[in-house]
This record gives sequence, C-alpha cells and structure tokens, in this order.
Amino acid sequence: MEKRLILAMVLSAGLLLGWNVLFPPPKPAPTPDPTGAVQSESGDRERDRRELDPMANGDSGLEGDEAGTELPAVRAATQQAIVIETAYHVVEFTNRGGAVRNWKVRWRDEALPVFPIFAEDDVLPMQIELDDLELQNAINEALFTVERGTGPDGNGERVVFRWSDGRGVEVTKAFVFYQDRELVDVKIDVVDRGRRKASRLALGPGFGAQDPGRRRGSYYYEGSGIWRVDGRTTHRKERKLRKDPSQVSGEIRWAGVEDQYFAALVLPREWPAVAQWRALERTPVALDGEDDEKDDETEPQTILSVTIPADGAQLFIGPKHFARLQALGSELETAVWFSSNRFLYGITKFIFFGLVWIQERVINWGVAILLATLTLRILLFPVNQYSMVRMKKTQIDMQRLQPKLKAIQAKFKKKKDAQSRQQMQQEQMELYKREGVNPMGGITGCLPLLAQFPILIGFYNMLTVAVELRGANFALWISDLSQKDAFYIIPILMGISMFVQQKMAMSKVKDPQQQQQQKIMMVMPFVFTYICMQMPAGMVLYWFMNNLLGIGQQWLVNKKTVGLEATAQKA
Repeated sequence: MEKRLILAMVLSAGLLLGWNVLFPPPKPAPTPDPTGAVQSESGDRERDRRELDPMANGDSGLEGDEAGTELPAVRAATQQAIVIETAYHVVEFTNRGGAVRNWKVRWRDEALPVFPIFAEDDVLPMQIELDDLELQNAINEALFTVERGTGPDGNGERVVFRWSDGRGVEVTKAFVFYQDRELVDVKIDVVDRGRRKASRLALGPGFGAQDPGRRRGSYYYEGSGIWRVDGRTTHRKERKLRKDPSQVSGEIRWAGVEDQYFAALVLPREWPAVAQWRALERTPVALDGEDDEKDDETEPQTILSVTIPADGAQLFIGPKHFARLQALGSELETAVWFSSNRFLYGITKFIFFGLVWIQERVINWGVAILLATLTLRILLFPVNQYSMVRMKKTQIDMQRLQPKLKAIQAKFKKKKDAQSRQQMQQEQMELYKREGVNPMGGITGCLPLLAQFPILIGFYNMLTVAVELRGANFALWISDLSQKDAFYIIPILMGISMFVQQKMAMSKVKDPQQQQQQKIMMVMPFVFTYICMQMPAGMVLYWFMNNLLGIGQQWLVNKKTVGLEATAQKA
C-alpha cells in the first residue's frame, strides 16, 4: 500500500513538471522606466510630428479635457517690431496680431505715412476680421512668432506670422514685398479644429498721406471709398460712407480707400469676395508741426475690410500714378478719378496724356502747363475768334439801336394793355429786321464758348488729381504746383489779366443801365482772385496763361470791329 502511494506521488510530480515544461506561463509586463527608456508607439509619433511641424515649437499649452489630442501652442514670449524696406514702401509690423504700426509710401524724396496714428491702439491696419468677434479679438491681441526670408526667386522679402492657442486654432499671416513692383502678396489662414474660417483683412482706421505741411481745401479731391466691380469703378465720399456704411460683393476686381493722390487697394485672387466699409470713432495723434489742440477730439475714421480667399490676395498701397498703375494691370489706372461722366472722363484723359507728352520733352511741369494751354488756345482759336467777334458785333449793334429802341418804348410807355405790349414788341422786331441785327446774336455767340467749358473742367480735374504734380517744381518761389502760391503772386496776376481782358471786351456805352451792368461785371475779377488764392498753383498758372492769350485774341477782335464801334458812337 505504501509503495503504491509513493509511486502515485512520483507520477503526479512528474506530470506537473512535464506540463510546465510543455506549456510555460506568460511573462509579466515590464514596469515603465522613469528615465524614459521604454517609450510607447504613440510617444514616438508625437516626437516625430514635433520634429517635422515648424509650428510645433514652444509650450505645449495643453489645457483641454483630453490633453493627448491637442497641439502645442505657438506664441512669442515678447512683443517686437519688424521693419520691411523696399524701393516703394517702409513698413513697420508688430507681432501683436501681425498688424501694421506704420506704413510709409515712397514718393520722390519723401516717405509718407498713409495710415494715421491714434491714441487708441486696439485697432491697427492689417488686422484680421472674423464673424466670431471673440476669436477675432483673441487673434489680434495674440503675440505671433515671426519668420523672415527672401521672396520668390530671391526677389524682395517675405515675413510670416504664426500663432496657435494649442486648442485647435492655428493662424498664419504672410506678406511678400518685392523690390521691383509695388504690389504686395498677402495670405491669411485661420483654422479652427481643422476647418478654415472665412477671414477678412482690415485697412484702416483712416487713410491719407500724413503730411502736416499740406492742408486740404474745398478745391482738393475728397477722400473716399473706391471699388471696381463688373467693369465699373465707383467712388463714394467718406462722409457718405460714415453715415451709411457700404458693402459690395461678387467679382470684385479690387476695393479700397483713397485720398487725393494715394490709394490702398485689395485685389482678391478669387471670387466671390466681400468688401465692406464702416466708421470708427478714434482720436488722431497730432504729427510734428500740427496743432496739438485737437488731440482730445474723436473723429470718425473709415475702415475697409475685404475677404481674403484661400489663394490669397494682393495689396496696392501707393501713389495713383497713372502709368505705373496701368503697368500693374487689373485696370488699376481707373482708380485715378478724372470724372464720373464718361464724356468728361475722355476729355480729361486726353488732356492728361497731352500734358504728360509735353512734360516728357520739357521736363518742367510748369512749363508743360503753359505749353499745353498755348496748344489748346491755338486749336480753339477759330472757334474763339468767331464767338468773340459775333458777341462784339452784337454788342455794338445793340448800342447803335438804343436810341430807336427807346423811342419805341416811349411811344407805348403809357399803354399797359396786352395788345399795346404786343404791338411794341412787333415794332422792335421790325426794327431789328430792317437794321439787320440779331438780338440773340450775343447768346448764339456764347454757345461756342460754352462748348469749351468741358475742356476747362477737364483741365481742372486733371490738375487736381494728377499725383505727377505733387511736389513738382516750376520756378522761383513755386516749388509745388499742387499747392497754393504762398505769396499769392500768380492769383494776383491772374486777377489783373482777367480785369484787363474784361475791360477790353466791353464797348463804350451811354445808356446808364448798361453802364451799371458793366460796373457790376468788373467786380468779377476781384471775386475770382479771392477764390484762386487757395487753389493749386498749377491750376492758377493755367488760368493766368489762358487770360494772357485771351487778351491777345481780344485785341484782334477789337481791331476787326473798330469801324463798327466808331459808327455806333457817332449814332
């Protein structure tokens, strides 16, 4: 019995031993090494993503419910300024919102700021606008990282602003400035948890060349919003935009804001796009040389925001120089406001091209204005001569008939009935017919002169908006034809020449009523002299030259009609 028990125990032990050899138990999982010697597969992927993604630098910023699904935050530690200089621009960016602190435009020997500076700095040019105001404010207050490099093919400079909150919002703003052209490339990407959000770029608040030495008067071009849609360019004055904010959408070729000589335009690369203007109350900071008394006064400032498509857009910020705009394409030259009327636009454009053609050969813009005025006067000489002679003859004939007309009026003086009045008019008409005088000759003689009025308006429009005249020197004390004559010499000379011309055009009359009318007319030169004192010197120079040529032509007219006037005086 004992032998059998011992044998059973031996067999049982052998069976257990053989089972463990044939079917060993699984090994226990290793304990994680606190030094990081054992890494998970997901940890390897995160490490590889950090090495390859240029935006994955800085703090991880994990603050969400599931830290393992978030991206590292991308932000700068401090605020900094970034300055870009090209042949056309000097721009100072701030990495707070990737916005613009100061944008200067080079024109001739000047670098002019075109965006005003305000006491409130919460809204800056080139900020991002979104429908989500909370996200918009967070982006524009964030400190972006900055990357700088050369533009395509080494042309110009590229600056890229990046920011991410680490919770799914990633923002990139990129600008490319070129050395050989004025257009600036801009691209904006705002991504919220993998979805691209429609974003707009803001121009403003405010726009206009910041030059304290220049004062805009009522004769200068008023700033406005401007856009080109469906082949038509529209200008809307700032005061209208402030009262009634505007919005345009669709195939926007370009849209922007402008002042007399400069413009800031956005050219979307894709359509449809949306451009909208609104007003914002801000307190302008006075520039050096300006009166500081207005520092505490708020003024309505225009802001334009334009949709930036996924493919980006282009910016034009610079002078409205016709030839340069035309070379850039996109019908940008139509931003130069010659006239809203097609007929006047054509006339003004023709005069402008003629003036430019002359200036390219004589260099001096003042001399070009004088030669252009002479050319126009020669071309219009036959029309002017006919009109002036016709008017002078009518004036002399009417003077000769005055005694006979007064006799007819005295004949019916006491008769007030309608039949008598009709009979008096009939006798007067018979007198005109018998003497061969057309009482309407003076008016018909004015018609050719009135036909020249569009040319005068065209010349004025052209001289008012042509940036080519800004800072253009003439001679002596006239150093800028776009500004008024500081010594008022040309306006005074213009007034004197107008007085002489008007005096020569008048006939010697004996009738007290006509003498009184002539005295009233002689006041006009003084009125126009006062008006011209605030007008651009280039415009007054044109008027003065035109008057001098008019005096010469009036002398020819008087010489031709001297016999008629002698006969009228004898009568």
